[in-house]
Amino acid sequence: MKLNKFFFLTLLFTAFVLNQTSLAQSDREKVNNFDSRYKQYENAIKNAASLAECNVIAENIEKLKTEFADSKTLIEKSLQINYDDAFSKIERALEVRKGDFTQIVQLTTEVGSLKDKVSELSQQNEGLIVQIKQLQIQSNKDAQAIASLSKLVSQLKANITQRDELVRGIVDSLLQEFVKTPGTLNEAEKQSVFKKVDSGNLFFNIERTISDNVQFMKVTQTTPEDLSKMKEQYKDFNKVWRQVGPKLAEVYLNRGDKAAQITNIDNMFADWNARLNEEMWGQVNKLFRNQKLAILPFRSGDQFVNSVNSFVDDEIKNYGVKSSSESKNTFYAFTDSVYFKTVQPVWVPLLIENNMMTEANKDSVEKRIAVWKEQVAPSSKMNWVYIGGAAIIIFLVIAYFLKGKKKIAVSNE
Repeated sequence: MKLNKFFFLTLLFTAFVLNQTSLAQSDREKVNNFDSRYKQYENAIKNAASLAECNVIAENIEKLKTEFADSKTLIEKSLQINYDDAFSKIERALEVRKGDFTQIVQLTTEVGSLKDKVSELSQQNEGLIVQIKQLQIQSNKDAQAIASLSKLVSQLKANITQRDELVRGIVDSLLQEFVKTPGTLNEAEKQSVFKKVDSGNLFFNIERTISDNVQFMKVTQTTPEDLSKMKEQYKDFNKVWRQVGPKLAEVYLNRGDKAAQITNIDNMFADWNARLNEEMWGQVNKLFRNQKLAILPFRSGDQFVNSVNSFVDDEIKNYGVKSSSESKNTFYAFTDSVYFKTVQPVWVPLLIENNMMTEANKDSVEKRIAVWKEQVAPSSKMNWVYIGGAAIIIFLVIAYFLKGKKKIAVSNE
């Protein structure tokens, strides 16, 4: 009897142990299952390639949250986490990722619309500039047409700036993670890049941004301020492309059409910079031409120095051959009307800032101008002129007062 009782208790204890073990295994499996799926959805958020994928992940996260709600305490104790905080964290990450794709869709739509608007404005400006040139020849200028042109040029400038910012936003949004990715991408990562580039219409938008900026220089009268801002914009955009371009070239190595497009964008950036430089030097050249100063054309700081030195040397050599008044008129047209009026204060700082000219170039030009001045209008001669003029004035003043005193003395007698 005692044996049967002992056997029965043993069976109960064994069943209890087995049950507890089973429960422990079940709890562990449940926790592991939750942890595995949670991490799976975290990775899925990072690798999502579209808004549709994000929506599917959102549904799965909600299911996970509901399915394991009854095991909340167990999961918190086992994984040392706060159940609600963990889901708040992953849901925030998902919203950020969804925001990326929402922004891409919005930006792509806006850029497409703005692209058409800029093209339309460019065409309008081409026609208006022709009209203005015709009006400027006439004695009666149409102020209304000039005002319309000015308004449209301002709108074009604003639209191009806005469009550039939108395209930069697309580049940053699409390629922020890609730029930071070290080493060679695997096939899955490459496919992700393909999707991002294609969905953002990236290559076309970059090409059009560059071409629109170049077109703006062709159809409008740019100011030094305009060119300074456009140069900064070029440097900023080109810097980003230099980070992105090589990685994209690696990804698209085996896709000939895209590889060719990347090379074309590289060439377009180089052309954009060259045209900016050409426009800036062209405007400086034009300042001298407008004063009918026969200076050889220049497109670099060294060429500018050589052209000025050659012109000044010819003027010094011909001093005495030409009339004195003609030599002086040329000197003052060069210095007072062009170089010290506009070139030195406006263009030289801009050219030096953009590494198109050096301080040494500037000093060389101004030293040569100083030599020219000593030949045409030396300081010593000018000083004697001033001294002589001052002496005559002083003599006249003294004579006036002496004459006045003499009159007073005669009247007193």
